[in-house]
Amino acid sequence: MAGKTKKKLTVTQMRSVIKFLIGVNIVLLIAVIVLSVLLAVSRSKSSKDAVSIIKPDGKYTVCLDPGHGGSDIGATGINNIHEKDGNLKLSLKVAKLLKKNGVKVVMTRDDDSTVSSEDRAAIANDCNADLYLALHRNYAANPEACGVETWIYSSGSEKNHAIAETILSNLEKVGISDNRGVRTGTQFDSDNDYIVIKQTNMTSLIIEMGFISNEKDVELYDNNMDDYAAAIANGIIEWLNEYQ
Repeated sequence: MAGKTKKKLTVTQMRSVIKFLIGVNIVLLIAVIVLSVLLAVSRSKSSKDAVSIIKPDGKYTVCLDPGHGGSDIGATGINNIHEKDGNLKLSLKVAKLLKKNGVKVVMTRDDDSTVSSEDRAAIANDCNADLYLALHRNYAANPEACGVETWIYSSGSEKNHAIAETILSNLEKVGISDNRGVRTGTQFDSDNDYIVIKQTNMTSLIIEMGFISNEKDVELYDNNMDDYAAAIANGIIEWLNEYQ
């Protein structure tokens, strides 16, 4: 009798174990499915989605200036790429994001046309822009030179430094080869500003979006252009909300 009782208890226990394991497997399966869905959603988002665009309370005007254009091709980089083309492509993406968020955008050019530096400054002044921003790409004879830098007025105000630093910070989050910081004047004279900086009446800056002569910078520019556009647009709107 004792043996039979022991055998019945063992079968019962086995059934309980089996039911328990089945329950555990079901829970684990559900957890795996939920995690897979969450990972799929996460992967489906591009890195630019992580750069939030804040809708401003008021209506602001930003003058975007794609450097060079037309007969002025700018720098020629690796693979014979022309600076003017990338400048325009990125500027149009920034403009699209700003417009979606209630910012009025005036372009110094929206096609492959030639515009003088004086005319670019005049366009910004005529529309009474709150901000003038020129997008360029750097060049150096040394192919190892790399990184992003901004240029502002030689006696730039706190507001001027703030927009330059905010945009650089946002670009760093996306991924750049090096943050070369905020610079004043020109490459050859720290007290003699670029014409588009000197002749504009509002806060103004130039962004040199990496070196067109550096393979890594060119790769980053091509692969991260949407993310760079979002980072720049976000930086502009953050600055407008705080300083305007």
